[in-house]
Amino acid sequence: MTGRERVFCALNHEEPDMVPITEYVYSRPFLKEVLGSVPASYDAETIMLCAQKVGYDLLVIPFGGSSGFASDSGSDRYQDEWGTTFQKHEGTWPVDAPVGFPIEDSEDLKNYVFPDPYLESRLGGVKTALSMNKGYDKFIVGSVRGPFSGSWMLTGFETILVGMYESPDFVREVVRNVTDFYMTGGLRMIEAGAHAVQFSDDYGSNTAPFMSEELFDEFIVPEMKRMISAFHDKGVKVLMHSDGNINKLLPQIMKNGIDAYHPIERSAHMDIESVKQLYGEKITLIGNIDNKRTLVSGTPEEVEKEVKECIRMAAPGGGFILASDHSIHDDIPNTNVFTLYDAGRKYGRYPVEL
Repeated sequence: MTGRERVFCALNHEEPDMVPITEYVYSRPFLKEVLGSVPASYDAETIMLCAQKVGYDLLVIPFGGSSGFASDSGSDRYQDEWGTTFQKHEGTWPVDAPVGFPIEDSEDLKNYVFPDPYLESRLGGVKTALSMNKGYDKFIVGSVRGPFSGSWMLTGFETILVGMYESPDFVREVVRNVTDFYMTGGLRMIEAGAHAVQFSDDYGSNTAPFMSEELFDEFIVPEMKRMISAFHDKGVKVLMHSDGNINKLLPQIMKNGIDAYHPIERSAHMDIESVKQLYGEKITLIGNIDNKRTLVSGTPEEVEKEVKECIRMAAPGGGFILASDHSIHDDIPNTNVFTLYDAGRKYGRYPVEL
């Protein structure tokens, strides 16, 4: 099977020839070893070349102009087209840290002009990936921000959360406008040929969700549902990325029809076996190899053991894609990244017998 065929099987809860494997972000040391150099920016060509050389089945391409992903400035401190201020730092590559925000209240929102999602340049990444995919047949996912993350990147984290209590109409308007932008972006990526769409929307810390189930249901779920429905209407699967411990929010999320969930963060107490038992018939699970402990300081034998554990618990019957429980960052030894991949190919063949 090709990577695209493998992932389609997993998303349809069928057993492919072997468990698909992916990584969402590659580290600089990994890119250096695989490609021979580290690019100045994390672009579609880099993502595609790395996936081709390593053998990953699925790759994720951001919609052009996602807040924080691109800057033409040579300065360490800059504003992107959204008006959000970012601070470059050695440890933040490939996405810099937001430190200033353009919208603090309803008056700022009234005078704010949202970026144009219809700029042709925004499709450059997905078009590049699709062009480079000829002869490789990888599964290409177009990625946009979700309602919550896209909103706090405009207002700041505290403003959006406090606003849910003190300025609910203001928060609703911000979230609705942000969703309009990224929903349009996802639809345009589908039209360009993306095989699926992902929205990235972190909802939790390592210990708990950022908001109560009631606030989540009131402010985020309606826009999430609107976005998912729009993508489903185009006939594609919808993936969700959310870090953190979101166990309490999963029942509400599942009601809105996501097709896959990444990264099932192990260090945030997301247990892939229980998630599989509860929701494995509805969604495909992606990730769960610990990128904060096992991949950073574990031996290759310990990495292999964790890969086998995930495959045993989540792969039978399909519906599982192997990956780290977030991404490959600079503190992870390349040996462990390759061990994850090699162990996945070794033990992930169907029928799974672990």
